[in-house]
Amino acid sequence: MDWRVLLLFALLFALTRLSKKLRDGRIKDVFEANKAKGFDWEMPRPPKMGAWGKGLLGSIVVVVILFLGLSKSFYIVPSGSMGVVFRLGIVSHVADQGPHLKIPFVDHVEVVNTENIRRLEYGYRTVQVGPPARYQDVPEESRMLTRDNKIVEIDWVLQYQISDPVDYITHIPEDRAYREKMIRDLAESYLREVVGFRILDDVLTKEKQAIQTEVRKGLQEKMNQLSTGIFVSSVSLQDVVPPKAVQKSFNAVNSARAERERMILEAERYAKEVQSEVIGDVERVINEANAYAFRRVALAEGDVARIQALTESYRINPNLVRLNLWMETMTDVWKDMNPTFISSSEVLKILPLDRILSFPSQDGQK
Repeated sequence: MDWRVLLLFALLFALTRLSKKLRDGRIKDVFEANKAKGFDWEMPRPPKMGAWGKGLLGSIVVVVILFLGLSKSFYIVPSGSMGVVFRLGIVSHVADQGPHLKIPFVDHVEVVNTENIRRLEYGYRTVQVGPPARYQDVPEESRMLTRDNKIVEIDWVLQYQISDPVDYITHIPEDRAYREKMIRDLAESYLREVVGFRILDDVLTKEKQAIQTEVRKGLQEKMNQLSTGIFVSSVSLQDVVPPKAVQKSFNAVNSARAERERMILEAERYAKEVQSEVIGDVERVINEANAYAFRRVALAEGDVARIQALTESYRINPNLVRLNLWMETMTDVWKDMNPTFISSSEVLKILPLDRILSFPSQDGQK
């Protein structure tokens, strides 16, 4: 019960008292008229209420007033909400969830849900959630003009929450329809502004994510400037398509563009494969060259050390050194050939030197 109910009770009580006075006045007039005609009647008087009756009536009035006051002195803020307390029309404080006390007939509480995510649809309306879901197109909201004077149809969704309940209640129309229309018009105008700075091909292909981010940030700045107490959660572009009259041509262009991108990707992949193979071959050749150079240097260093060692021996006995060198050289030469003498046009095999060099003799020498 609020002050309107109390005012109604007061009006009913006043009307009851007034009707009683009017009725008593009419009865008095009747008796006075009869007395003038010679009838000696006396007007009956209503019995007076005793002290106990007056006390009972006063007690009833006090109990009713106390009951109304107590019922208006506390309130409960549900979970996920906040209560804005107005005292004589001025914001007093914000109450969190749970039970609270207030001054009856002075304080007024507005409960606002701050955790619920509200959703506004543009370009379409959800008629039935389903399954299966049914939608209704709203073309006057989805059609937009790009920078190159072309029309694009965009279906999108705005999601927002209430971040400041005081600003939300005091700076936004109280009527739900007007409130939703204000938020819807702000968001729609800003998206049209963002789309109007881009060409059609960019809007349809690569600028979708950039548009969503720019609209969300810009719309949040506008909401903060107007002190609406609204936090823009997300802006999601659902369908971004050209008008139906040119949709087939646009699909053909998209197919050609996709084929071009596919061929570019395949060429890049092949180039990477060939490049990796060439790099591997280059590294292999470089490693083999380094190994060959290291081997040749090692052999040369070994030959130098051997020659240096033979120099001292050559000074002592040069004939012996020359004989040893000759024998080593001929050993390397003979093991891969069969020496023969040619005499009188006959080929005679003199010595099988390859077998002699490969098998040890009986005394352990070759």
